[in-house]
Amino acid sequence: MKGYIAGTKASIAVALAFLSTSVLAHSWVDCVKYDPINEICLGYSRGYPTRLDLNINTEYTYLFNASPTTQAMCDPIQQSTMNYTATLPMATAQPGETIYTTWEQNGHMNNASPTKVYIMYYADPNQEFSNVSERLTAPVAGSFDFATDANCYSSQPNSVCLGQWVVPSNLAPGYTYHFVWFWYFNANPAGQ
Repeated sequence: MKGYIAGTKASIAVALAFLSTSVLAHSWVDCVKYDPINEICLGYSRGYPTRLDLNINTEYTYLFNASPTTQAMCDPIQQSTMNYTATLPMATAQPGETIYTTWEQNGHMNNASPTKVYIMYYADPNQEFSNVSERLTAPVAGSFDFATDANCYSSQPNSVCLGQWVVPSNLAPGYTYHFVWFWYFNANPAGQ
């Protein structure tokens, strides 16, 4: 899944890829750029259908089975269009800015052995992720636990969780950059 943050200073994209081995998990970013003070979302992932869509679990989840060496990093259909609206806009950000991202933990709370999310990116605004193997070499803008008591509002299955990461300060203002949310489910090297 893919989302973009664009702006006058620096633009960011967040593509979401969810992978699995035998468990088909379904969790996704609801808000790419969340304002925790005013409790509002300032920018969404590309093609975000909202929680009002009853099919969000199937149409907004992109999974890998096993440990593929070649497969599109993001859903090719979602990646082919910017797909934003006035009510679900691309967010704006500046180099060095702290970004708060939210998602529902969807029953994947794990305090004993937390799984990790990585926000990967390319510093070249003309480069997008295309293959899952790129997760092994792409720079990382931030990482955080997927779902623990420390970053989720409660242990209820659909509790909202919050991750924090920083827009790399070496990005040039005025461009759109591609970022990928990559969740290593159950420490699976293929990711989630």
